[in-house]
Amino acid sequence: MKPRLSVIIPSRNGLDTLPRAVESVLALPVAEIEVIVVDDGSTDGTGDWLANVSARDSRVIGLRRDSNHGVSAARNAGIGAARAPVLGFLDADDIWHPEPIARRLAWHEAHPEAVLSFAEYQTLLPDGTLQDRYAAYCPRFQRFMAGKTGIVPLGEQAFSLLAGENPVCTSSVMASRAAVLQAGCFDPGLRQAEDWDLWIRLAQHGAVAASTEISLYHADRPGSLSHRVAERVACMREVVRRHRSYAWRHAPGAAMAAASLLAQAEAELALRQGRQWRAFVHNTAAACWQPSRQHARDAARSALVVAGLKAPLPMSHGRSETTSA
Repeated sequence: MKPRLSVIIPSRNGLDTLPRAVESVLALPVAEIEVIVVDDGSTDGTGDWLANVSARDSRVIGLRRDSNHGVSAARNAGIGAARAPVLGFLDADDIWHPEPIARRLAWHEAHPEAVLSFAEYQTLLPDGTLQDRYAAYCPRFQRFMAGKTGIVPLGEQAFSLLAGENPVCTSSVMASRAAVLQAGCFDPGLRQAEDWDLWIRLAQHGAVAASTEISLYHADRPGSLSHRVAERVACMREVVRRHRSYAWRHAPGAAMAAASLLAQAEAELALRQGRQWRAFVHNTAAACWQPSRQHARDAARSALVVAGLKAPLPMSHGRSETTSA
């Protein structure tokens, strides 16, 4: 029986949370699914656990990689092994909500022109509490979605909304396998922001939609990739560079928003390095590229810190993560 949905879960030494992630997929009210777990060189017993689960449930497929090649290469291996026309992506420490995911799968099957959909989520903090939705940190996307409910096509605004900000959590994504292959899959050369880069490319290949239903709990762990700020900023620079020319030609507002997003990340990095003057410069640039009250407050506070009139902000500064890994 050919699956309707292939769910790809990359995992490296994630056995403490991986079973929970897999169970959340198997709870889908859809029989025709496959769960492809890419074991990326784990040393914590993940391989043995996968072998036992696969023996009991043929829907779970384990792919073993002998060394850590990174999350992009792991996801690409899963994409290559997938048999379904629709892909789902889930990280090993995240949890899907089955009903909203099932509804979106049916939507994809009714709209084969769609290349990508994503959904709202809540962040699950290490202490078990839930944080506000990620979209609250994406003002352009928030303005577009104001008052809309359900699965909302982004239409002609898709590229602009995804290139200017990254409202997409990878673990909420469902995508056309054919479109992902056509777009070139994830770039293994990017250790972070690889997801943002792919979503921008997909937005140029077909229709994109966003669901207002919360589809998952996304774990925020101190050791996750999104906390490696210097690496994240370097990868963001590369993604902005790659798409800058196209954005300026087709969506100047997105180009300015991306420049502002990058400046925010640069300011966060400068703060972590104790370079207050540089943080002020980047916060001011963010406010110039994308004027907002929040950017103006950040720039004003940076000026006061440089002048010695205010203490530096505690980490973290703002919200500029562009990857969910």
